[in-house]
Amino acid sequence: MDICNSRLNLVENDFLKVSEFEYDNEGCSSGYDSATEQSSSDKESDTSISEASKDEDPTAESEVMKYRSTQELCNSLQYIISLPDLCDVKFLVGDKRVPVYGVKAILATRSRMFYNLILEAQRQSPVSKKSKKKSGKNKTLSNHIAIEINNYQPADFKELINFVHCGKVNIRNSNVAGLYCGASEFHLPELKIACRDFTTRSMRNGNTAVILKSTKIYLDRHRAGKKFVEKIRGYQKSMNG
Repeated sequence: MDICNSRLNLVENDFLKVSEFEYDNEGCSSGYDSATEQSSSDKESDTSISEASKDEDPTAESEVMKYRSTQELCNSLQYIISLPDLCDVKFLVGDKRVPVYGVKAILATRSRMFYNLILEAQRQSPVSKKSKKKSGKNKTLSNHIAIEINNYQPADFKELINFVHCGKVNIRNSNVAGLYCGASEFHLPELKIACRDFTTRSMRNGNTAVILKSTKIYLDRHRAGKKFVEKIRGYQKSMNG
């Protein structure tokens, strides 16, 4: 499988043993909880809420139904980050400073590392009172906090930002190393586990050489990149042995 759509649950009906790739157990959920188990948990929660409501108010309704529709929300968020004027953060990625846009409220709440980056960028480049006065009523939504990102491929970083905003990602042999490094640096445990599982499955299908090729740019730039390669080599030895 060359592409893995990760939409927490990350992989449906596909239970993989993380230990096969010999990664550390970081105590975070991989998103593999079954829909049945989750529904049962929601049901229990709803029941307790209903019973508590009865005690407090005899006239309270005894039936509660939770309805969730996240697909349209994800699509809307993905559309927002495709429109620079609706974003307030601009990452300048790689040697060519390719712009990748985001929304600081989402970035900051999803990752403490992004929060710190944004806060530091705001401190270093405050918008002057003079520029605010000049803009006046004609002020647009195109003012961005600019942050330079030099240690990622633009396409990989854009996919990372997409995951942060929308909770879904396309993992490929060509970008799994970059996404793994991003997940490690910005503390995104679900994405990190998804990258591990994809790598394990892809190596079983004979794609190890392609994955290793994609890691070359990250070996000297990220500690996680070196660890990623070490685990791949270790898995190769165990398979050959």
